[in-house]
Amino acid sequence: MINAFPGYDFVYFEDDKQFHNMYRGTDLGRGGYVYAEPGMWGDVALLDVQSMHPNSAVNLNIFGEYTQRFKDLLDARVAIKQRNFDKARKLMGGKLVPYLKDESQADALAQALKIAINSVYGLTSANFENPFKDNRNKNNIVALRGALFMKALQDEVRERGFVVAHIKTDSIKMPDATPEIIQFVMDFGMKYDYVFEHEATYDKMCLVNNAVYIAKYASKEKCESLYGYIPGDNKKHPNEWTATGTQFQIPYVFKKLFSKEEIVFEDMCETKSVTSTLYLDMNEGLPDVSEYEKEYQKLWKDINNKDLPNDEEMKRKCERVEELCELIDKGHNYRFIGKVGQFCPIKPGYGGGLLMREKDGKYYAATGSKGYRWLESEMVRELEKEDDIDRAYYDKMVDEAVDTIAKYGDSEWFVSDEPYISPELTPPLEGPGEPWLMCCGKTDCSGCEYWENTQTVDGKLTCEAGYECLPF
Repeated sequence: MINAFPGYDFVYFEDDKQFHNMYRGTDLGRGGYVYAEPGMWGDVALLDVQSMHPNSAVNLNIFGEYTQRFKDLLDARVAIKQRNFDKARKLMGGKLVPYLKDESQADALAQALKIAINSVYGLTSANFENPFKDNRNKNNIVALRGALFMKALQDEVRERGFVVAHIKTDSIKMPDATPEIIQFVMDFGMKYDYVFEHEATYDKMCLVNNAVYIAKYASKEKCESLYGYIPGDNKKHPNEWTATGTQFQIPYVFKKLFSKEEIVFEDMCETKSVTSTLYLDMNEGLPDVSEYEKEYQKLWKDINNKDLPNDEEMKRKCERVEELCELIDKGHNYRFIGKVGQFCPIKPGYGGGLLMREKDGKYYAATGSKGYRWLESEMVRELEKEDDIDRAYYDKMVDEAVDTIAKYGDSEWFVSDEPYISPELTPPLEGPGEPWLMCCGKTDCSGCEYWENTQTVDGKLTCEAGYECLPF
């Protein structure tokens, strides 16, 4: 394996007293390789390796004489996913035949096989002894082979003048990808027995970090014009948005900014959970006891200070603490919730409470609740208080999402329906404010009689008349 990736070394670092998987100056870690170039990108081709870790295990012959059995499981799952049931029935000595009599249950069988396959892979690098663990495997060799491959692929793609915006273990995202670079990636994968699938093309994508992005699928027509075929996810979700990572997945944010779907009650409900106990402090209209609480904290600190003398002054402080407890109690009305609850933010003055977590007799604001009042969602629905929900809580999230996108480009354009046009198809303007005239003399292709029979020639969208075109 090492010979297949010249330059790899398992290096000991003095600073952390640990060994590291180093390759071409990059620490690959012990899991899958992850890389990101945050930014706003267009025509992003997403290619995904089919069953990377299981195929790595097979290629490494990691289970010795039993590797073939593992491969049979893998081949059976692939055959079922591809709906090649005749092949699946012949694998593993026909053991799957009883489970494929009802082909409508095939997806469940494929999922069951996936669990078995992934569990076995996980056990090869577990921290505990088990039949699949080889104690000589110090660097998680299965994940390492995939990481070495993805890093080598990244360098090869870059050498060909393309940007690699994102690598996530077994997938690569390339902006402005041409059919040629897509084919190169697939061919490169085959050299190492990895099969790539062109899963999707995003018309536009804003990548925030190695785990968070928002993207819009390209239309079927655009994919057909770019590649002569339509990737699977584009067939299912043309012109739709997809979010990865919490920030853009929040239903209110996703609908408000991207999908433009109607926002419903469920989109304004928040589930909160704690290891201790949740309470709603229904203190609206009760006396403000915050100053008493500050005084209490100061005195309580003194009372618990063993270095202070137990004199008359200390006795006075203890008496004052008792007085403060009575005063503070008048400013709170704690209602028990439990460890988990679902809540809606409520406008000030409309009967909401502060969402608190209790620990060791003290109360703290529950994570993400500070600055707002809350009611249990069930109560909001029963009392028909939907109009009292404080949308400022969610609008703040929308504003933060817009600000995040704006760090990388024109957020207004990004959330609009205006499609991405590759820079290669957009020559510089002739002068300030002057439109670009295509070779045929037109400013765009909409309504053109030659548009219908466009095709990709040398990586460029070309119409029936032989002119370079713009997608619309």
